[in-house]
Amino acid sequence: MEGKRVLIVDDDRDLCEILTGYLINIFDDIQVACCYDGGKALQEINFGGFDYMIFDLNLPVVDGIELIRKTVNKDGNNKAEIYVVSGNIDSEAQKSLDELNIKGSIHKPFTYQDIYDMMKGKA
Repeated sequence: MEGKRVLIVDDDRDLCEILTGYLINIFDDIQVACCYDGGKALQEINFGGFDYMIFDLNLPVVDGIELIRKTVNKDGNNKAEIYVVSGNIDSEAQKSLDELNIKGSIHKPFTYQDIYDMMKGKA
């Protein structure tokens, strides 16, 4: 993941910091940006350039499923890998995630190893 850009979207600022630390420890030479609501995330995504995006599902302004839909339907995002880290992945949400063909998902709470495995394609 060297030289790649990651966007984390979660309304829990502490969790964003934890995820940022994990990603910096796992991968060399990455840039991590955090947004705390779906509306701000859409603004960031419109500027483009993210290689990886990690979304929570329970977000203010624009929820995670809708954010993923808008992201995958936007030109220029077809190469971005989308992951979900959420405590709210029920059967309905999982069905939507499967239809949206995201790269991976894990439930909160999570461990460093969970994030490592998800991002390295082992989950």
